[in-house]
Amino acid sequence: MSALHEKLRGVSFFRDLSPDVLALISKRMIRRSVPSGTILFRKDQPARGVYVLTKGRVEIFRSTPDGREQVLLTETPVQSLAELPVFDGGPYPASGRTAEDSEIYFLSIDDFQRLYRENPEIADAVIRNLGNRLRALVCVVETVSLRSVPSRVAKALLERAEEKGAAKDGGSFSLTGTQTDLAQQLATTRESVARALSDLRRGKIIASQGRRVTILSIAGLVEIARDEDPPIPLSGE
Repeated sequence: MSALHEKLRGVSFFRDLSPDVLALISKRMIRRSVPSGTILFRKDQPARGVYVLTKGRVEIFRSTPDGREQVLLTETPVQSLAELPVFDGGPYPASGRTAEDSEIYFLSIDDFQRLYRENPEIADAVIRNLGNRLRALVCVVETVSLRSVPSRVAKALLERAEEKGAAKDGGSFSLTGTQTDLAQQLATTRESVARALSDLRRGKIIASQGRRVTILSIAGLVEIARDEDPPIPLSGE
């Protein structure tokens, strides 16, 4: 089995296909090495096909009327991208951009539609995948609409610490991206993120050097992430 076959099996709706079907898909897919910052598709554009991210990172985002960006999801390998419009016939509901140099395989909309019509199990897997995305977007809505900026920042730090097994006093981990990147994910400004991080340091909840963060009080971080009465005065929004 080829290396591409193995990568395709990392996508939920390709996982159970036979080697012969995977070989057919592989022949029809176009490989692209895409530099960081490249727009793959834009909101409201007609769908062209499905992307499979096999290396790098892609941000799914929308722009606000005042020019700010809200990062809805950050996708990492191996993950399919932009399959929803292929099913409902509508345009892309958000834009997609590489956040670092990436390797992406592209399958045209005609080829993908033919594939799932001939293999109904693909449609079932795509529906499950879209359900997981919906759950993630519900969490995004909760974060940006029901929480203060300090709470959003604390929650983001807590989630990163949990991913790295560092959610404890003395736990240390590195943030990916800049404060601007974090602000885009949390639907706020870089200045607000900087103030929240400064307050967390001043309150001895965290310590940081560059992108390296050390948790000094996991209980304090959890309390602020819950948007309860914080143990320190916070100047964020």
